[in-house]
Amino acid sequence: MSTLKVNDIQAATSGNVPVGILQMKHVYLTSSTQLTSAGAFHELSSNLRIAFTPKRASSNLVLEFFAPFICPNSTHLQYAKFFDVTNNAAPGLPPQVGSRDKVHWINRNGQFDANDADVLNMRIVIPAESTDARTYTIYHRTEGVTIQFLVSSTNVAALATMPATFIVTEFAT
Repeated sequence: MSTLKVNDIQAATSGNVPVGILQMKHVYLTSSTQLTSAGAFHELSSNLRIAFTPKRASSNLVLEFFAPFICPNSTHLQYAKFFDVTNNAAPGLPPQVGSRDKVHWINRNGQFDANDADVLNMRIVIPAESTDARTYTIYHRTEGVTIQFLVSSTNVAALATMPATFIVTEFAT
């Protein structure tokens, strides 16, 4: 659990600059059709795109993505990152260290059976830097296994249909 620092409280209550949410856009994707993903980095779904124009260059953007998935009988690694389609770049990536992949999320499931479930849950905070329009999306890759989003392939009571939620929020700082 994180705590609010004293400096954060002082910044939020001092001066004439309003602090708070300036805007929020989201996609709540549901379907009766399965969305699958396997192999090299690619856009998970163009239906998850969010066109966003910051109101202030000095603000911060919070990008959040949450999506349950099924990864049957596999211990393959999976990776995900936020992607700025307009600027053809992944924002807010960590620094390059050796040959490691720079991502916002990585996961390895525990292999048990065809109903192996987990969740892709990632969040970053980045500076807006400008008021230029841009479009954000989700990129995903695996070591080869096929991941199932939105609808599981097995039709058993233990599994479900599952939403994918992508949110971009702009905060005044």
